[in-house]
Amino acid sequence: MFNYSFTAKDGQITINTPKVENFSDIKREVKEELTCAINHSIYPDGLDITMTQFADKIILTSNRELIKHSNGTYSFKD
Repeated sequence: MFNYSFTAKDGQITINTPKVENFSDIKREVKEELTCAINHSIYPDGLDITMTQFADKIILTSNRELIKHSNGTYSFKD
């Protein structure tokens, strides 16, 4: 698994995810906890992402490497 952490100093982050025919094809689970919100998504192509949002940072865990592009956006390695 790959782990990444983003804070407010990183500014706005754009992460491009795989295209899907129907949003309902993405298996999603959202949990609200006392100190954070957890969003877990599994895409039809096998991409597995968990984003844990705290007050001061976001931790992203994925089964694929995250790649930063020259335009500042991110995408997942195939």
